[in-house]
Amino acid sequence: MSAYKISASRFSAALLVITGLFMAPGSFAAELNLPDNLAIKAIDGQAVSNFDSHKLAAGEHVVEIQYRDIFAVNADDSGAWVKSGPLYLTLTVAGQQSLQLQLPTLDTEVEANAFIRSPQLQVVDEAGQAVPAEVMTHGGLMADWLAQLRR
Repeated sequence: MSAYKISASRFSAALLVITGLFMAPGSFAAELNLPDNLAIKAIDGQAVSNFDSHKLAAGEHVVEIQYRDIFAVNADDSGAWVKSGPLYLTLTVAGQQSLQLQLPTLDTEVEANAFIRSPQLQVVDEAGQAVPAEVMTHGGLMADWLAQLRR
């Protein structure tokens, strides 16, 4: 029984050290901020908590996001939720940056549904300069992946 406790405590200590190394200040190159109607579901295939901003290490990333917003025609209307399926944002992070995802203005349910069918968004840095990024639906991502496999 005591051997188990020693092993468990060593494992816990090792896990804390490893976590500390990955979470050390300066280990992330960028902070990715998003508007209220976007949620990050995963980064590089790893599920994440739903916060307004996320840290990204330097390098290339695939960020799974979901659009959701509610639209009401008038004050008596309880509104209709518009939600996308998974959307995939690919971008390369270099250097210490604060990045912001920006959506086009979506004032109506029709505009939101058009965005979901053909998603377009922009990633900008703290200076307002566009950062190269591409957003795709799940179908677009799979088509791109298959095209790369065939090369």
